[in-house]
Amino acid sequence: MFGLFKDKKKEFAKEIFGVFKPKIHVAKKIGKWEKTSTFGDVFIDDDYLLGFSNAYFGIVSKKFGYSGQDVGLILMDVYKLLDGTYSDLDKFQKIIQNYQSAKSSGSKDLILGEDHALMFFLVFTSDNDAHKFSKDPIYKDANKYFETGEFKKQSDWAKKVLPEEFSNANTLSDAPSNIIVAYRIFEQTFEKRLNKLFKI
Repeated sequence: MFGLFKDKKKEFAKEIFGVFKPKIHVAKKIGKWEKTSTFGDVFIDDDYLLGFSNAYFGIVSKKFGYSGQDVGLILMDVYKLLDGTYSDLDKFQKIIQNYQSAKSSGSKDLILGEDHALMFFLVFTSDNDAHKFSKDPIYKDANKYFETGEFKKQSDWAKKVLPEEFSNANTLSDAPSNIIVAYRIFEQTFEKRLNKLFKI
């Protein structure tokens, strides 16, 4: 019986990671970093990316009814998918230490990452609370991106030119407006910082 619940959490972790997977895949494949560190080590040393990912993983887990230790186990499984070296419990502790250190020092990047993750999630799920971000320039840009038809132009171009693994154009072409706006928010927040960090 316990194995069934464990497998359920692992499958849920895969679903959560699915949002990040294409961007992480590209960063691992063509990104540049000091190879004495793993991809994950560089990732969790960035307060913004750590704040965004931890907040998003936690919000989604709680939204689907997980709490307490279960959320921690899901986080562990998600980070293992991001970087296999986090299968080691001692190594996983580094994520917790980095997060606690950034939180206690009041890291502005960590807080910004958490705020952007919340905005992305609320827009993605069409939550009424998304309106509290209506004055945020990233939120405004994302709405404009959809309303002016810029998304359609880029989507058509991506379908023609880019390999499927580098483009979400086919998946997003028939998506409702909130998904497209959320995707643009994700591009302008998490993806932008990831690309900057890994020099893509």
